[in-house]
Amino acid sequence: MKKGILLSLGALILIGVLVFAIWYISERREMQVDRREAFVPYNSAVVISVNEKPQLAPELLTALKKGVNSYQKECLLQITDSLQSRGYVTTYPYVMALRVQGKDDLSSLYVLDHKYILSKNEMAGFLNHTFASDKESVRKFERYKIYTLKHQNMKVYFAVCGNFILLSDSDLYIEDALKQFEKEGNDELNSSQYQEFSKYFSVGAGINVFLNTDFFSDLLPLLLKTETVFPYLDCRSLFKWGVLDGELNAEGISLNGFLQDGNQSKSYIQTLKDQQPMETTLDEVVPTRVNALGLLNLSDVAAYSSALENYRHAIGKKNKMYERKQQYKHLFGEKHEELMQGLLQGEFAIVELEYKEKYQEVDGLIIASLKSGSLGQEVLGDMVSHYARVNKKDLAEYVKQFQIDQQKSFSYYCLPIEDMPAVYWGNVFGGVKSRYVFVEDNYWIFASSEEAIHHFIRDYVHGRSVRAMSWYKVLKNKLARKGNLSYLAKTDALLPQYMHAALKEMKSFLKEQVEGKTLFPSWALQWSNEGKMLYSTLFLNATPIQEEVRPHVVWQTRLGGKVVMKPVSVLNHLTGERELFVQDEKNTIYLINDAGRILWQQLIDGKINSDVYQVDVFKNGKLQDLFSTPTKMYLIDRNGNAVAKFPLTFRSVCQQGITLCDYEQNKNYRVFVPCVDQMVYLYDLEGKMVKGWIPPKADNPIVSRVKHVRVADKDYIVYADRYRLYVLDRKGKERIKVSSIFDLPEQTELYLTQQKGEAKLVFPGKQGCVYGVDFTGKTEQFKVDGVAESFRMNIVSGAGDGQGKCVLTCGNQVWVTRWGGAQVKQYTLGAENVGYPYIYQFSKQDFRIGLTDNKQSKLFLLTMDGKISKGFPISGDSPFSIVFSGSSGFFLYAGTDSGFLIKYRVQR
Repeated sequence: MKKGILLSLGALILIGVLVFAIWYISERREMQVDRREAFVPYNSAVVISVNEKPQLAPELLTALKKGVNSYQKECLLQITDSLQSRGYVTTYPYVMALRVQGKDDLSSLYVLDHKYILSKNEMAGFLNHTFASDKESVRKFERYKIYTLKHQNMKVYFAVCGNFILLSDSDLYIEDALKQFEKEGNDELNSSQYQEFSKYFSVGAGINVFLNTDFFSDLLPLLLKTETVFPYLDCRSLFKWGVLDGELNAEGISLNGFLQDGNQSKSYIQTLKDQQPMETTLDEVVPTRVNALGLLNLSDVAAYSSALENYRHAIGKKNKMYERKQQYKHLFGEKHEELMQGLLQGEFAIVELEYKEKYQEVDGLIIASLKSGSLGQEVLGDMVSHYARVNKKDLAEYVKQFQIDQQKSFSYYCLPIEDMPAVYWGNVFGGVKSRYVFVEDNYWIFASSEEAIHHFIRDYVHGRSVRAMSWYKVLKNKLARKGNLSYLAKTDALLPQYMHAALKEMKSFLKEQVEGKTLFPSWALQWSNEGKMLYSTLFLNATPIQEEVRPHVVWQTRLGGKVVMKPVSVLNHLTGERELFVQDEKNTIYLINDAGRILWQQLIDGKINSDVYQVDVFKNGKLQDLFSTPTKMYLIDRNGNAVAKFPLTFRSVCQQGITLCDYEQNKNYRVFVPCVDQMVYLYDLEGKMVKGWIPPKADNPIVSRVKHVRVADKDYIVYADRYRLYVLDRKGKERIKVSSIFDLPEQTELYLTQQKGEAKLVFPGKQGCVYGVDFTGKTEQFKVDGVAESFRMNIVSGAGDGQGKCVLTCGNQVWVTRWGGAQVKQYTLGAENVGYPYIYQFSKQDFRIGLTDNKQSKLFLLTMDGKISKGFPISGDSPFSIVFSGSSGFFLYAGTDSGFLIKYRVQR
């Protein structure tokens, strides 16, 4: 009997050991699992692994979380937050997965790291006590327990498995997660796609995102009317899967990785399989007022065309396209398609300018780069001419004109069809109607409206493009330099389109964006062919778009570099109109008409250092422009052509610039040239030295331009070296002996003014010292306190009271004083360094001070008592000119944005 008892006891112990062993092995395997992806079911549409705390701004994180709430049961998110905040689970990393369950139910699954502060039962008790309105229920699923928490009308399910806690709003999702774990543990071949493709993830990324075909085929249609967003693409056949790494920081959200189409013949992406990524140049001609821009870059146009035909065959559209092309042959000629395709360079742009909500239509442009613009114009002209003959119409009925100014107009054609780019280059171009077309430079431009054409032409003439816009530059910097397909957009402008296509929770989310602050004001997407996969980049920009509003801008024209001189208003002797002469930092000079169109440009040998004088050298009413650089004197006609012997090379470097004189106002011009050899040379406008001019050699380097003044019917030729003032007659003989010794800056301006009815030469010294010399040689001086060693000065003659005033600038300060330093007015501007004070006269008594702060790119216009004029400061980074234009008022011309010339309308 004892033996029987012992055997029974031994059997029990053996059974116990076996049970314990089975439990231990099973539980140990659970404990050792350290891969969250092992729990992700194969049919999850989206899987996001959050590896570290996002660095987005707090308000953006809150808004983003609110957006996520729209798609999940609120209780599920509360439980997750509570477990993380109490430290029962690790805050980061964790995995969140989404899938469509049933017909249109979106379910979520969280995989969280268990920290073992609470046991399974304690975890169930905590969650039940904290969140459940009724006692939790529990059921066994194989060897696991699945808990159900009820909160009002919502249910949340969870299970604890080894190192992880699974949370979901679907018990089936929990079951599938546990099944997936079992399959992973048994090393079955049908492991989750997430695990299979997670090898493409970067370990150091802030987040990893996995997409499978269910995302494109099941999930997107729940959020958007895909046939509206992708009217010409079947998004269900676009991709099989995708793996992306992401970063969430103050700039926004960046995702980079690979998408695979699975060699699906019905995927439009198949058309890019033989294409190399290319760098785009079309953004140089895309206009500035853009809501969105799509760019297609092809390295092999013929391969794309062939692949496009295969794609159309796969989706059952080839016959329809064939019929349409046959109609085109009848309308435009048999060989027009062949000729068109042969001219293509491989760069295309789809430009969305405006969404016309009333018609649910995009107003925009389609631009294609050409190998030859002249041949493109010829082909286009033949096509429209053929159409006119077919319809027995005059060609002129299909030609329209847009007049940009008196001398320049653009012609464009009306098209009888609206889908030409879509038929020839793919339905991705179908979003913009092709009702008009023309050729400019080496581009075909198709447009949905005449307004779109006019907008393109105005920006093109002024050299303005989207490439200079700050929002575009931010997005472009986040994309690869080379790509095949890109899309860059301003969110606010596109929200009406998105709202029209959104469904359910997405519609509510977008409505909040419309009514409040947009989370991501702009965004960009790029696809680049990488053999069997597409390298993909998505950037959601969190930075607000802050394009400066300039309500008084008439036009803005792009130059080749930053403006480095005060724009000069010159007269067109043919039309009587005013034009602008200007130079940029690359030493290119321009003549620009009053509509902002560049008439010509040419490179010269250096920076202009003189005034630009208009002369009538042939005395026939035709005007030429005279100016100098340090090494040459230029005389050019209004077409930019050099006159006679010019440009003329100086005998020595002319650092201060030339001065033009016409003593008797009879067009017998004389040009004074002060050089670094301490001589002043005198030329006529035939380029010859003037005989009889014999000036003394200066004692020191000359620091001023030559100034000609007439006082009491006598001519005086005045200039200064560092320590002396020279006052000569027309022959170069000393007319007034000035014995005073001065200490003058390297660039000294000489001014003639009146002080108590007496003519006086006034010029600046150093450290706030101002000198005055009358025409007997007597010298006076005064000092303005507070002015530093280096300052700039100008003179206002007869500023409302017949007496001259001095205006001094240094740093961000301005002084206005009468002669002798009395009644000084000093004021400080919100600037860093305002430079030389230019004087502008609006009326007999209205003088104002113009200042440029290059560091902050601001232009100031001040009254003489220091008040800032209405509408100022305005943007600009060069000295400016103000021109009165009759009844039209005053206009200001200046450089801005480091490469543009701008025309403002000025309010007095």
